[in-house]
Amino acid sequence: MRINFRTIKIFIKIFIIHRILTPSFSNAEQLNPKVHNSFCEVAVDLTTDNWSVSIRNSGIFCIGSTLKQTFPLIRLTHQAVPMSPLISIFSSNVTVDLMNRNLSAQTPTGQGVVAEDTSRMPRHTIEIRSGTIRTASQPTIFMVNSWNSNNVRFGSGRFAIAESAGDLTQYKPTEFVLENLTLTAENHVIIMQGMNNIIRHCKIIGGNGTVNVFGPNLIFEDNEIILHARAQAEASDQAPAALYLEDAAGSVVRNNRITIKGNTSGSQAIVLKNSPNVTLQGNTISGTDSLYNLLDEQSSVMATDNHLNR
Repeated sequence: MRINFRTIKIFIKIFIIHRILTPSFSNAEQLNPKVHNSFCEVAVDLTTDNWSVSIRNSGIFCIGSTLKQTFPLIRLTHQAVPMSPLISIFSSNVTVDLMNRNLSAQTPTGQGVVAEDTSRMPRHTIEIRSGTIRTASQPTIFMVNSWNSNNVRFGSGRFAIAESAGDLTQYKPTEFVLENLTLTAENHVIIMQGMNNIIRHCKIIGGNGTVNVFGPNLIFEDNEIILHARAQAEASDQAPAALYLEDAAGSVVRNNRITIKGNTSGSQAIVLKNSPNVTLQGNTISGTDSLYNLLDEQSSVMATDNHLNR
C-alpha cells in the first residue's frame, strides 16, 4: 500500500491550524480555563472519557459535555474506570451551570457533585443550577463545610457532619445554592452542611433519608421530593424520611410537595433534631399521616397553610 506523504502533511497543517483557532476548554487540572462565551468558562473532561470535571478556581462555569460514568460488563486488566465524582469543587465563590445536561454516575462508587473541606479550607458560596444529576448508591450532592466526629447521624461515623455536636454558634456561613435541578439516587440524594444555604425549584427523587441538611437558616422552597420508602432493615438502618433537618434553627420550609411511595408504614415527611423556630408553610404532603416529627425538646416549628393528602 502506497502512503501519500503529501496528503499527510496537508492533514497535519489543517489540524494544527484548527487547534490554534479553536478555543480551549477547561478540565480538572487547568487552573485558568479559557473563556468560552460572555458569561461562563466551559469545563469539560479533556481525557475524552466524559467522566468527570474538577473546578479549582473561583468563577462561573458551564459544563461543556454530558458526563456519564458506567463500569464495563467485563473489566480488562489495567482498564481505566471512573472513580472521581462527576463534578469536584475545590474552591469557593463558584457557580456551575449544567446547561440543562443530564449527568449520570451509575457505578457503586459514583458521586454527583462533591464540595467538602479536605484541606481545612472551608468551602462557601457555591451554586449548582439548571440540569439533571443521577447517581446509584452514592449521593448526587455532597456539600460539607467541616467534619465533626461527635455526630453519627448516619450510623458508622463516616458521615459525621453536624457542626460541633449541636453547638449552633460553631456553624459558618456557607451559602450553598441548589436551583432548578432534577436529582435522583437510590438512597440519599442530598447531604449538605453549613449555614445560610438555599435549595429551591428542584425535583428530588430518592430512598430513605432523601434530603439531609445540617445547619441554621436553610431556605428550602418550591421543591418536589419523592421518597421511595423501604423498610428500615432494608436500607442500612436508615429511617424512611424525606427531609431531615438537624441544627436547622431559623430555617424556612415552604411551598414544597413531598410524596412518599412504597413502604409508607412509619415513613415521615419532615424530621427535625435540635432545630428551633423552623417555619413550615404552604407544604403539601402525601403518603403519611403527619407533617413533621420532632426528635427532641430543642426543636420547634411554626406551621401554617400546610396540607396532608393521605
